[in-house]
Parts: sequence; C-alpha cells; structure tokens
Amino acid sequence: MEIIEILKSLEPKKALTFGIGGGGDIVSTIPVANFLGHFGFETLHGSVVWDRIVVDPKPGPRPLEELVGIERINETVGIANESTKTADGVIPNIAKAAKHFGKVVALDLTKNVGKLAEGIRDFAEKEGISLIVGVDAGGDAISAGFESGVRSPLADAICVAALKKVGGIVAVTGFGSDGELRVEELLLNISDIIKKGGFLGCCSMSRRDYELMRNAVKDVTTEASMIPLMAFEGEMGLKKLRKGRSALVTPLSTLIFYFRAEAVFEINHAAKIVERAETFEEANSLLHAEGILTEYDFERAVAGKL
Repeated sequence: MEIIEILKSLEPKKALTFGIGGGGDIVSTIPVANFLGHFGFETLHGSVVWDRIVVDPKPGPRPLEELVGIERINETVGIANESTKTADGVIPNIAKAAKHFGKVVALDLTKNVGKLAEGIRDFAEKEGISLIVGVDAGGDAISAGFESGVRSPLADAICVAALKKVGGIVAVTGFGSDGELRVEELLLNISDIIKKGGFLGCCSMSRRDYELMRNAVKDVTTEASMIPLMAFEGEMGLKKLRKGRSALVTPLSTLIFYFRAEAVFEINHAAKIVERAETFEEANSLLHAEGILTEYDFERAVAGKL
C-alpha cells in the first residue's frame, strides 16, 4: 500500500488527525491514530468545532472567539481541554473527547478555506507535524456534493479544500455510516479517485481500536462513528439514524480508506465551490447557488432562523 511507504518516509514522526464532518467524527480518529502508531507516529487528535443540534442548539460551527477555556494557537486553531465550553455554556464534543485524549486540537470553520489552511500549516510547523489527516465518518467527504442523499456537505467541503492546500490525506471510515451516499455512489467515487492516482490503500479496525472507540462514545455524541462498532460486533443490516435516514452495517464498515486530499478535491465539486468564498456564510450561499443544501440550512430551519 502506498500509505505504508508514505508513513515510512515521513519525518518527524508526528501527525495531526482530525474529524472533518462534525464533532462526533473525532471518535473515528482513533483507528487512524493507532494505525499511524505502528510506524512510530505520535498523533494529536482534533476536530472541527461544529456539533449537531443535539449537542449544540446554536446553528453552525463555533468560532474560537466563542469558546472559553481554550488555548489559542492562531486565528483558526486552538487547544481544547475538558474544561472548554462555549460562552453560553454548551459543552462541545471537543471537551468531551479531551477526557480521553488529554487535549484536543480545535479547528475553526467560520473564517474561510485559506485561513483554515494557514492555521493548520502554522500549527504543524510549530509542533513539528509532518502528516495531516482529515477523518470523515461515513464518506460524504468523497461525494461530488450533488448526490440526492447528501445532507451535510459544507464542513467536509471546507476541510477537503483546506487539506488540499496543506498536502494532507483524507481518511474515510464507516463506509456509508452517515446514511448519505449509497454504496454504489461510494464505489463510483472511489473509482474516480483511483483513476486520479489518489487512492493510498486501506486498513481495518483492530480489537484495540474497538475498545478505545467504545469507551470514547460513552462521552462523545456520535452516530456515524457508532456504525463501525456495530459492524465489529458482527451486526449486519440497516440501522436507523436521525432525520429519517438509515445506514447499512456491513463488514465494510470496519475499513478505513486513505486518499490524497488533492484527488478528493478534484471529484468534490462542493469543495471547489467553497474554496473561493471569503466567509463561511458566503460558502453556504455559493452552494445554494449550485442547488446544494447543507447541514447549516437544516440547523437554521430547526432553530427557526431561516
């Protein structure tokens, strides 16, 4: 696998792996970090600061300016701990995850793709990080953005575009565990990435991954990252998710796929659209202009703010 050759060649052996689709995706950084550990990597766990409304009733991602008890590194990157919370008292998943990881790298999506990439690059240079992996539970990060089932393209698109700018990797866990892309759509998009030379290989969950993830979900709220756990326990079939969706639990749910971010960007039209936005609100509006609705729209509708 090409991913193995990459991991062997990189120095220093320090990585950042962060959940890109929402706060719950940080659980899926566990098998990625453990895989990197086999090649001597020390890995920092991170997440975008955007929790679903069952955790944070305020629509959209949180800027670092709205967090208390956080160490600011730069405009878009901070270090969260168990005491981190929002100014209005919400305890985000980054704080819940810090109970398990000690500290969590918090990423602010409210600026724009360029500033997010600059913040990640600055943090990597300060920390001596040679590898940056964005982890998506489910696979909508490798969608085009126009598929009928896609419900949460915005966070993934912003992160894919930023990862492309910093030469990162996109890891996909759960194989459809978010209930957005159909299996045939995932396979088609993976085939397109392979054609572009962007497929780096895959690995599978281990017993240790399962145990650590099972422990983490006692505190971190997630649905998509639960599906691989069910698959590892031998479950098979459809599992109902929120908003009337369902995800197929199969042995494929235990696999982790690795892709070059630049190749994912080439097939992810939503990422190409948001890359040119100056603000988060503009990114959302640009997707609207192309007929793409987002998780931000859903949250605003539920909150009565449309």
